Amino acid sequence: MRRILFMALLVALAAAGLSAQDTATEDAQAEAESPVGTVIEEVVVTAQKREQGINDVGITVNAFSAEQLENYGVDNAEELEKLVPGLTVTNSQPSGAPVYTIRGVGFNDFSTSSSSTVGIYNDGVSILYPVMSRGALFDIDRIEVLKGPQGDLYGRNTTAGQINMITNQPTAATEAGVKLGYGTYETVDLEAFAGGSLGDRARARVAVRSTQSGEGWQKSITRPGDELGERDELGARALFDFDLSDSAVLRLNVHNYQNRSDNIAGTPTSIFGESVAADYGNEDADWTPHHRPTNDAVIQGASATLSANAGNVSITSITAFDKFERDALYDTSAVPESDADITNDSEIDVFSQELRLESTTDGGTYWTAGVFYSEDEITESYEMDFTAFQGLHFDNRYVQESDSLAAFGHVEVPLADRFQLTLGARFTEEERSFRGCTYDTGDGLIAGFYNFFVTPFFFNPLGFNPSPLAPGDCGVFNDLAGTPAYGQFAVFDDSISTDDLMTKVSLNYSPNDDVLLYGTISSGFKSGGFNGAGALTHSQLQPYDKEELTSYELGLKSTLLGSALQLNAAAFMYDYTDKQELFNFISPVGDVVGINNVPESEVFGIEIESAWYLATGLRWDLGIAYLDSEILEFIGNCPAGLFFPPPPESLPAGCPAPSSFGNVLTFDASGNRLDNAPEWQIASTLSYTWSVGSSHFMNLAADVSYKDDNEGSGAAPTALSLFYIPDYTIMNLRIGFGDVLGRWDVEVWGRNVTDEEYWHSTSSSNSTTIRLNGMPATYGVSVGYKF
Repeated sequence: MRRILFMALLVALAAAGLSAQDTATEDAQAEAESPVGTVIEEVVVTAQKREQGINDVGITVNAFSAEQLENYGVDNAEELEKLVPGLTVTNSQPSGAPVYTIRGVGFNDFSTSSSSTVGIYNDGVSILYPVMSRGALFDIDRIEVLKGPQGDLYGRNTTAGQINMITNQPTAATEAGVKLGYGTYETVDLEAFAGGSLGDRARARVAVRSTQSGEGWQKSITRPGDELGERDELGARALFDFDLSDSAVLRLNVHNYQNRSDNIAGTPTSIFGESVAADYGNEDADWTPHHRPTNDAVIQGASATLSANAGNVSITSITAFDKFERDALYDTSAVPESDADITNDSEIDVFSQELRLESTTDGGTYWTAGVFYSEDEITESYEMDFTAFQGLHFDNRYVQESDSLAAFGHVEVPLADRFQLTLGARFTEEERSFRGCTYDTGDGLIAGFYNFFVTPFFFNPLGFNPSPLAPGDCGVFNDLAGTPAYGQFAVFDDSISTDDLMTKVSLNYSPNDDVLLYGTISSGFKSGGFNGAGALTHSQLQPYDKEELTSYELGLKSTLLGSALQLNAAAFMYDYTDKQELFNFISPVGDVVGINNVPESEVFGIEIESAWYLATGLRWDLGIAYLDSEILEFIGNCPAGLFFPPPPESLPAGCPAPSSFGNVLTFDASGNRLDNAPEWQIASTLSYTWSVGSSHFMNLAADVSYKDDNEGSGAAPTALSLFYIPDYTIMNLRIGFGDVLGRWDVEVWGRNVTDEEYWHSTSSSNSTTIRLNGMPATYGVSVGYKF
């Protein structure tokens, strides 16, 4: 049925594009007779690695300026879902690793070593791990969100799409500016930049941003007066352009970001399987007072981009190195006891190199080809404290190393009668190794627990007789028959290799200069990997397989009403194979989290985006995304418990009873939706700008963002009510006054002005299920001045 609907929509979009040919012509004639006061300006993007008008690109791209990001209160990549229908950004646990999902394609993993289905790029440099993407956005020119597989042009293998962050670049003109904001919770936000010429052949631009708050926004449920959520962030970037010759430019990028803010805490929704009756609001949360959630993270790095021309061929080389370090504390249980408290001591080192050639022939054919290489190492100590309820305290330590090598090519060939054919491919080889174990911390707690309780009661009746654990020993049990140290506690050590070919075929048709129709068939893959979370058995640490996705998409881009209306639409269908998903593994102590593959899923969707000047100065921006996702084939494990059986409401449909070690029960999850795949998402802005005298203006605007209900389970895909995320609507308001030359402006703003109580993520821990709330209503004022 979905395939029939998809084909019908393809025909409808094609008909709409063809009929728009006459409409555009009539509108242009009307425009010639009556001057238009305001038109939609063309947006220039680099989605295909070169500058193009956004309506000349035959892929679905959402582009947002720095002003739009500020209007919605988007100051980091995690908040982009407010602007982009079809994109969700959540946390499967409050562990600092955001989960990016585009059109239902995401990887709901909370570990540091988790790689995303969504590629994230900053000035052309790949940010390999989501935990490294939490830096503040500042001095931004624009952000581009590309939907669907984009492997023919972008470095690391992904299946969902790309997020490109492009900063303001150095210019020869001397310029400087500062913006100061003050808001709720005593928040002071300062951003400044300065740039200009460094002589005849060099230019520079330096930008900084500091965000500090003196008051937390989360209030302890059990300790009145105790607050959490203060911000302490500082970012700096320096860009230098050097003209090496008349045809070669070298750009250096040096950046540093520090985040010493409080980490957020959760709000309990159930404790020991019993629903919490209290009606908690957005500000209500709880945490262990002697294990206060805090963060001390540093991201620093440098990149060198060399651009040169050799005849009619351009050469681009991007060399980058980034280091991420953090010492962070998290509370995943939302209770004032030491239960599932986590301490992360993490380090990631990443090196990447891209080299590509590109050219445009006399006949208009454009081509680019190149190679990409990256290597990275993750070292982490991941301590977990359950001393309040189970008397356990253990340390998961691992090292993961990855190497990736790819060759890619992309060609755009103009055909007769306004057609253009695009072909692309990328072949990738990747190797990944993992060595790690969950250790007794040296205090003997986990060793004593296993020796006294787990070994005689669980392992011995099953025919195992592992050696006793001593303080500091590795406590992961090898339950994989036929492997060394089978039946014993042993370090897990393994490696995998992945190779795959990603392809793209796209046909564009422009019936006139104001309309573009495109159809694309593309494929993408995401390589397999290892579970970086705490583990108790080797089966939990087994590598998961690569996932693959084939996309079928048809889109329309049009400029109508004499350029007063920009209307874009797309319909797509995904065949999704071996989706990587968190999974319940059953161990001697109950549920433990691992990663497995969902054999078959399908996604179908429609997206509409428009920008329309209803009258002079009155603009309406609208984005709508409809998504229908379904798991076609998947068998999951029924939940288990150690001391307490899971409550009946936590059992998925089809589970006859809770599982137990040695007696794992399963259920059929086919028919369920994918995680983080709301059926509807809408973002809309209505703004009115008018002149005040001859040299000033005022602006009044309202933003509305709607996200439908969805499942945000941190386990295998189920329809558990415990992980249900209700729908919510966020409204922002603002009024501004400034000078028409752009030298200064003042703005008063309010975000979530209706004080909507909502949460964007859910997860479970040892004894609780929790939600991660969104921010309550906030208000503030900002003043900007450019020199």
